[in-house]
Amino acid sequence: MTRALTPSLPLRLLGVVLALVVSLGGAGVARADEDPSALRDEAFQAAQWALATSAGAALAQLGVRFAAGDGDLARLVRERQDLVETWRGKDRRVLQLLGRTGREAESEAARLRHDLDDLARRIGEADATLEKRFPAYAALANPRPLSEAETRRLLKPDEALVLFLVSDADTWVFAVSPRAADWIRVPIGAADLDERVRRLRRTLDPDGRSRAAESAFGDATQQGRLGFDRATAYDLYRRFLEPLAPVLGPAAQWIVVADGAFTSLPLAVLPTTAPEGDDNDPAALAATPWLVRSHALTTLPAVSSLQALRAFAPRPPGNEPFRGFGAPVLGGKGGGERGVSSYFRGARADVEAVRGLAPLPATEVELKRLASALKAGDGAIALGAAATETAVKRADLTRARIVAFATHGLVSGELAGLAEPALVFTPPADASELDDGLLTASEAAELKLSADWVVLSACNTAAGDGSPGAEGLSGLARAFLYAGARAILVSHWPVGDEAAAEITTRTFAGLTATPEIGRAEALRRALVAMIDRDDRSFVHPSAWAPFVVVGDGR
Repeated sequence: MTRALTPSLPLRLLGVVLALVVSLGGAGVARADEDPSALRDEAFQAAQWALATSAGAALAQLGVRFAAGDGDLARLVRERQDLVETWRGKDRRVLQLLGRTGREAESEAARLRHDLDDLARRIGEADATLEKRFPAYAALANPRPLSEAETRRLLKPDEALVLFLVSDADTWVFAVSPRAADWIRVPIGAADLDERVRRLRRTLDPDGRSRAAESAFGDATQQGRLGFDRATAYDLYRRFLEPLAPVLGPAAQWIVVADGAFTSLPLAVLPTTAPEGDDNDPAALAATPWLVRSHALTTLPAVSSLQALRAFAPRPPGNEPFRGFGAPVLGGKGGGERGVSSYFRGARADVEAVRGLAPLPATEVELKRLASALKAGDGAIALGAAATETAVKRADLTRARIVAFATHGLVSGELAGLAEPALVFTPPADASELDDGLLTASEAAELKLSADWVVLSACNTAAGDGSPGAEGLSGLARAFLYAGARAILVSHWPVGDEAAAEITTRTFAGLTATPEIGRAEALRRALVAMIDRDDRSFVHPSAWAPFVVVGDGR
């Protein structure tokens, strides 16, 4: 029991070492009797061990719940998962107490060990029941890495998967399609890659450019927005992806499992040929052969997520097309960008600090457009004073196919004292355990969803702590995967109101008109339409590129 529940850091180290050893074989030092494809497959699986993340685990558990179905069995699966999460939290606290002296630390450690024993017993009882009623549970709950052959069988004819593994000295890139597979080793390690991505991010998010995201491009340039460094972006494509074009090129849709600094940069912003013209010239940016022009992109936390999503996921059972929450009543000045700094008091948000955040006037229009595009009935959206944390927690979201939140998104630490990311809602008069104006990641994980996808139309929901190399899915994204979303639309940096509204409404309108194209292709078409606007308002990738689809892009 203990070995199955402890964190997988040793597996990550083992995976990196094994990937290195096997990659040397692929570089030409293998024994004469070794099959290069077998070596590549072994490295592909080792890389998956190395990239194990909590987001991948959340999606695997989502697959288990889909497989279990409704009723008592589904509830037992969820209870078992909750017990494991509690066990892990207490185990982490025990590890923190190791080496500390004093009666208080020893007493707490003893109490926690007693709790761990009790939790382990309860998990064992749940396992025994599940083994009897659902024999495949063990395999589903602890998915092993997929081989190349298994991955190929899960991919659709027009898809390819690309997997990155970054170490201190090198980066390995694996590409798999239904018909072919290949891999490369790039002599660029984590620090070098971080610097390249930071250079690009400085011209994408508000820390490195003007906050005038809604201005026409010419005006924004005069106000200080930096031109996007297309040469650096193209060099990343040339080194890391172009050598794999025979595998990736024919695929209309790419499924990306990122690592290192690539978790902080959507591949959509990489040019596929050498850019021409000036980086500050709107016409040159519009003419750039961005990767998004030729390929739809989906992000997955792990390769095994394909199995969780495709082998076990039925159609969402909900019969309501849409539920939306947003445009909270806030009294601060300014607006347009979703992301702010303020302060926090004690275990709950200071409601006056929350109330002082800038309003987001375009979010009401955004949600109304979405509701109209999806033909949602009256009462499908909660706006203004009705957009509260209480309303979200008490809503029956199990019937909604699409759930959208159009509001501020806060990363951990953005409000002083905020230990986890959160979504902002209309604050109450007084903070309570039920409602302090912030729906944190841990609270979002307690929601019960059966959503085809969740839209987090808020800033900073995909980039972890915002620095290159951070885990590719923030606590908010992980929470909604855990709660039951099959796919999530999330953003890598703060998004202007107008840009967010146009991206989301175009995406859903396209998906409604031609549902067979799938989520990732609907998003791709919406982004290309924004780039090609006659007025060039959103030609800079800071405006059109923040959103990515996480989960199942079909």
